[in-house]
Amino acid sequence: MNLIEKVKAVIERENLIPADTHVVVGVSGGADSVALLHILHRFGYRLTAAHLNHSIRGAEADGDEAFVKALCKKLGIKCVAAKTDVPALAKEKGISLEMAAREARHEFFRTFAPARIALAHHADDQLETFFLRAARGTGPSGLSGMRSFQCLENVDATPSSRFSDTADATGASRLRSRTLTLIRPMLGIRRTEIIQWLETEKIEWCEDATNTDETISRNFIRRQLLPMFGKLNERAAENILRTMEILRDEEDHPEKAARRREIRDWLIEQGVTPTFDAVEQVVSFSEKTSGTQFLDLEGLRLVNEYGKLSVDATPSSRYMHEERDEGVASTLFIKTEEGVGILRGSWCASVSLAKVAGREVAVRAARPGDRMEPYGMEGSKKLQDIFTDLKIPKAQREQWPIVECGGEIVWLPGYRIARGWELSSDSEPALHLFVNEDWA
Repeated sequence: MNLIEKVKAVIERENLIPADTHVVVGVSGGADSVALLHILHRFGYRLTAAHLNHSIRGAEADGDEAFVKALCKKLGIKCVAAKTDVPALAKEKGISLEMAAREARHEFFRTFAPARIALAHHADDQLETFFLRAARGTGPSGLSGMRSFQCLENVDATPSSRFSDTADATGASRLRSRTLTLIRPMLGIRRTEIIQWLETEKIEWCEDATNTDETISRNFIRRQLLPMFGKLNERAAENILRTMEILRDEEDHPEKAARRREIRDWLIEQGVTPTFDAVEQVVSFSEKTSGTQFLDLEGLRLVNEYGKLSVDATPSSRYMHEERDEGVASTLFIKTEEGVGILRGSWCASVSLAKVAGREVAVRAARPGDRMEPYGMEGSKKLQDIFTDLKIPKAQREQWPIVECGGEIVWLPGYRIARGWELSSDSEPALHLFVNEDWA
């Protein structure tokens, strides 16, 4: 799906621009807003371009205003431009330039009510917002970032003197609307994709020289912090954006958040890594209420009987061997292999090679009074209770392989590893353990 198709899909899915809606596009002259203006123009919406000169960058800002007016004339789009002294406003109110500029833009946009204001915020803006709010201190709602549709109430409905001339020129009410409706159809799109589209379409835009000023927090995050996170994990930006999406979804649907937490905790108890994808898969599976259905997840077979989840933890007979001598070699039931990373599943496991420390890893049968300290849980638990929880028949328990090292149970196949034997990262040296299928 190309850029235009993505924007169109968001607009239609979230009904951002109902039929016959007048859309005012905030156009600074920069790449993002120029791209949005072009895209909405191609869709045939009834548009007005709104440009606010902040009086911060002198002649450069005047050049941006002239560029926007010329672009709108070329496209046949009405352009309304205004000028305000943001530095003076910041000094007057004792706030930052960024905050003063935001207030000035919102006051300007209110003169176009009841039109919807289309802004060109994109995914990189979301990432910057995440870190700014996290550093300042906020809750889940703050970390969820901006929304594609937002209504801002204004308790002050007095006349707007700062942009009264503009209001008269556009035919809009001189009273500032109590509600400012903002739409952001490009929130899910990375800036690199926007630039690539503009270059492919041979569309020009203005570059703001202050974008390289790293004393500005957003610039520092974009130019320094995000690349550092990319070195830690090449999918860091993608993962953060997805986290923000989850937070927005759970704020809108608290019952879904509670169900996800319930499923996540349940999966941990079953020894499954509770990734978001795994949780979503099980949530969807659990919603089925007709008959008996099965789901294989990381080597675990989940059973849904009329909406009630359980685990079929009985392994195939190929995992069993009639040899029950406690002195049997580890290769009888379990294959071992040194490596790196974490294996996930019920019939394979990874433990810390450093913790093994060259000691023998042995396999034996369960003994009366056996206990282990399951990973993800506090304290220890009797193996007998674990077998009962897993619904493993008593006839099979005495055949079940128990993996130990240094006199400690480190893995119960079909369940999980022991606490203290886990790996701290995917790059840590590991001893991989596999149930041996060759012993049928």
